[in-house]
Amino acid sequence: MKLLKQTAVAAFAASLLLQAPAWAAEDYAPLRESLQKAGASVVWDASTKTAAFKLLNGTTGSVTLDKDEYKLGSKTGKLRAKAKLVDGVTQVPSDFIEQLISDQTGSNVLDAAKQKDEKLVSVTADVETAAVESGSDAADDPAIWVNPKDPSKSTLLATNKGGGILVYDLAGQELYSYKVGKVNNIDVRYDFPLGGKKVDIAAATNRSSNSVEFFAINQETGELTNINGDKIKSKMHEVYGFSLYHSLKTGKFYALILGKEGEFEQYEILDNGSGKVNGKLVREFQLGTIAEGLVADDEYGYMYLAEENVAIWKYDAEPDNGILPIARVDSADGTRLTPDIEGLTLYYGKDGTGYLIASNQGESRYAIYKREGSNDYISSFVIADGSQTDGTSVTDGIDVLSFGLGDKFPNGLFVAQDDENITDGKTMNQNFKLLGWDKIAEAVDPKLTQVTNIDPRKLIKRNR
Repeated sequence: MKLLKQTAVAAFAASLLLQAPAWAAEDYAPLRESLQKAGASVVWDASTKTAAFKLLNGTTGSVTLDKDEYKLGSKTGKLRAKAKLVDGVTQVPSDFIEQLISDQTGSNVLDAAKQKDEKLVSVTADVETAAVESGSDAADDPAIWVNPKDPSKSTLLATNKGGGILVYDLAGQELYSYKVGKVNNIDVRYDFPLGGKKVDIAAATNRSSNSVEFFAINQETGELTNINGDKIKSKMHEVYGFSLYHSLKTGKFYALILGKEGEFEQYEILDNGSGKVNGKLVREFQLGTIAEGLVADDEYGYMYLAEENVAIWKYDAEPDNGILPIARVDSADGTRLTPDIEGLTLYYGKDGTGYLIASNQGESRYAIYKREGSNDYISSFVIADGSQTDGTSVTDGIDVLSFGLGDKFPNGLFVAQDDENITDGKTMNQNFKLLGWDKIAEAVDPKLTQVTNIDPRKLIKRNR
């Protein structure tokens, strides 16, 4: 996967909205590259051929291809010449770029917080799953499912890009395998209305068909049953990152997809009347570069997107609330995060507190931020070699749960994909490492919150 990512980034560097070709006219400048260097956010709306931007001071604006008008805050103005597309890159008159950069005065409201320097601690895993059957870069993303009758019988759903979805018990033993294609990222939600009752569902991006797969989860056994209706076929080049979102504001459920070229699509998902799941596209936009990590906060109505080589972005998860980010949580500048930023997950704490956790793949470690407020950085940790398992490296997907899962994980669970699975000195196929949340919480100084009763079926709408 790492080689593929590097290739995708290199190929995309000369494409949509990223950098200027060497022969561009001197009086034009690349909009995205110029503004990103100045700390702004730039997003592409393909439906209107518009580049929208948000400056450091919070001012928003936009330009549209083949038009000489621009919007900046509540005002409109005239460009010296029309915005144009050259080799897939949006170019605008250079004096407009100079104006925007000079206008970036006042407080920096785009960055969520002035983040601290990295603090690092070390923990070890308790359990590892059986290795996936495919070699090389195959294991990718985990999702924890809570058994409603017996939490100790909860399962771990995981993707195998070599050919499907795997289901493990909490001892790491494989229970089921589903050969549905090159599945990349997976997520779970509870009490989805289907066929006149509420069911737990899992969904995942499938790179074999550039689509989303939906499954009902058997509440007794954890087995999966395909519930695809008219399958969601993405318009993006290749589906990649994924999250489900249950809006506690409206009650609606959504599938969120990120693409390998930074595309984002949001689909409302619903019962098609025959006990199957259909999807309706309700929002789309495009980041500048490759993006995969994606997680939604159902209680606050936010979503976090990891643009791998750039930043973690915080967005409103409601589809009618625009295409520009609310804030930048942190940047891949080598201080706390190093490219690639990969998996994202949320630890739901008491009274709306908790943690946002990111897989810092470039440094084989994990960064922890506050879930509430401005997402202040707290600490980072590595999963080192221990007496039970080896450590993790170059992690893709992660998941966390603030709910007790019986005697094995009474204080909650953290799961991470391991790129290089070592057993008795031999490199095996990739797998997933499991460790109790208490290990992480007690290693960090000051200690993190530990809660064991945040039932994912009983989340509460929070005021921002």
